[in-house]
Amino acid sequence: MTQFLDPLDSAFVLLEVAGSAMNIGAVIELEASLGEDPEARFELIRKNIGSRIHEIPIFTQRIVRAPFDMTWPILVPEERFDLDRHVVRVALPSPGTSAQFDALVSDFFSRTLTANRPLWQLLVIEGLEDGRAAIALKVHHALVDGVSGAEAFANLFDISPDVRAPAPVIEAQENGQPVTSSMGLLGQGLNKIRRRPQLVLESVGSWVARLFETARAIARIALVHARRQSNPGQPSIFEARRTSLNGAAGVEKEFHRLRVPLVDVKRAAKSRGASVTDFVIATSSGALRRLLADRGEILRKDLIAFVPINVREQGVSSEFGNQISGMLARLHADIADPEERLVAIAKDSAASVDLQRHKNAKILQNVPRVLGPMVISFGGKFISALELVNRMPPIANLMVSSLPGPPIPLWLSGYRVASAAPVGPLIGSFSLNITVLGFGEFLEFGLLGCADQMSDLATLRDYIYEEAIAFISATPA
Repeated sequence: MTQFLDPLDSAFVLLEVAGSAMNIGAVIELEASLGEDPEARFELIRKNIGSRIHEIPIFTQRIVRAPFDMTWPILVPEERFDLDRHVVRVALPSPGTSAQFDALVSDFFSRTLTANRPLWQLLVIEGLEDGRAAIALKVHHALVDGVSGAEAFANLFDISPDVRAPAPVIEAQENGQPVTSSMGLLGQGLNKIRRRPQLVLESVGSWVARLFETARAIARIALVHARRQSNPGQPSIFEARRTSLNGAAGVEKEFHRLRVPLVDVKRAAKSRGASVTDFVIATSSGALRRLLADRGEILRKDLIAFVPINVREQGVSSEFGNQISGMLARLHADIADPEERLVAIAKDSAASVDLQRHKNAKILQNVPRVLGPMVISFGGKFISALELVNRMPPIANLMVSSLPGPPIPLWLSGYRVASAAPVGPLIGSFSLNITVLGFGEFLEFGLLGCADQMSDLATLRDYIYEEAIAFISATPA
């Protein structure tokens, strides 16, 4: 049976243009010993990944698009799957500093994945200071979101130093001749219509229903804005103002990471009636306030963040694909006092998260279905060619995402995972993405920015750390 991508998943494929690599991933450090044989370590990691790859079906499947994107893309098994094209060994030049490491990772996340192969890649990075080794991995956003991506990659790891045996291989049962090419996909669609012409009317009826529902939701948002009755905790899509943080991202990316003690973060947030996500937004807000001041930029209106929200039902986090909504959040960067800023952010989120989670989920899912694959594909190319992203009003100034981490320590091929910084994508007019993950004893920040527009990303990293430590230091023990 042909496995079509969901319309929202498909949108991440159809909208990908130069500079907009729709990938998510993580940068992981492993505890390793100085003087250990790097080749033996790589072969061990490669062997274990290869033995478990069947446990993650999407890692051995490629995406096929129809001519002119007349139908949604499909997933098909890659018959010529070559592990060596996906698990790659690289080394830093001596002395393997943090700056060299960040530069290598930045280049890795700047490059799009090869379209005619399964859309993921993993680097085994050697030559770090003190004999450490690292893993940088990325997977296309069409296949997973932050939650399902963590679940997918979890199959490569162990919960103890003992390497578990791989699960048995179960041969898939194919009914009929599978579709594996673009023309085959188009022919299948035409044959369905020939055999059952009423499919056209059924599709049109379903499309009209979704169009009406989506149009009504958008009209409701516009009406609220026109009457100026938006809830203070729920900014509308019309409120963000363009800043130097906005603009279509170029091909080259910049990556940096930092970490702060998670127990201290939780204590600091709880003492102020805030969540960890509120803490992340508040520290990011204070840092961005300082960064824009360094740039000589005066904020004439508050900064707005787009915050992805997981809308999966309890217990279905392992399902692949994207089950996300999103909310807009004020950063209250116009408030000078950090304590007042965090309180304002916490007050907003308490009033708006659940409401926006349910209200916006259907809109995000329905828009791709209403537009259809051809319109999405052409629209993405049209907007990119005319650089309309740099001219249209932004819906937000940046993306901020908070992901739950594993509750237990992890090992990869017998090596303990020492740190894991998440990496989110740059989409649309966002030239900055801040993603955080609670891992072990630390809250890990991963910052990805456009190299041209965020050349001072290292400064932002330092400011976020200083803002976080200031909150922690001011919290009673």
